Amino acid sequence: MENLNKLALNNGIVIGVIGLAFQILPFYAAPQLLGNTMFGIGIGLITLIIYIFFTIDLRKKIGGFWPFKDALRGVFIMSIVANVFVSVFNFIFYKFIEPNGFEKIKGYVIEGMTSTYEKMGMSQDLIDQTMEKVIEGLKSQYQPSPLDFIKNLGIIILVGFVVSLIFAAIFKKNPPMFAQVEEE
Repeated sequence: MENLNKLALNNGIVIGVIGLAFQILPFYAAPQLLGNTMFGIGIGLITLIIYIFFTIDLRKKIGGFWPFKDALRGVFIMSIVANVFVSVFNFIFYKFIEPNGFEKIKGYVIEGMTSTYEKMGMSQDLIDQTMEKVIEGLKSQYQPSPLDFIKNLGIIILVGFVVSLIFAAIFKKNPPMFAQVEEE
């Protein structure tokens, strides 16, 4: 059995790189997608599939069996590495590489969400109130203050742990209690 922590770290880095691609490519290639609700849901589902794939991959790499405790540790390390990697990169990207990125994204999000809410029949007052909250959330994500950044990391760690608990419960696989004996 290989070192679980090292393998989880490597898988986390790969997931982080894939996550960066999901953020950078649309930003430059099709920024209008950033305000599309269905695109966001699609990226969320693809991310879930990627985590499932790498969780199963991690279990295979360590021999095919892992009790709940090892599954939790492996998935949590993958999650933390991937999410902290993406968060730090996003901070650097939107602070130094694309400092006007927030304004660009904000415009597409406002346009996309307003259209969605209008189709749902929301009143303009309610749309305006909702958009204020959405913009505050976007600002703390794309232009975070140091306190926002730390708060975001805390949320990422908490959500990552809860998801890791769920994945560990689903993907744990205890070794058989008794070895099978082959008859001659």
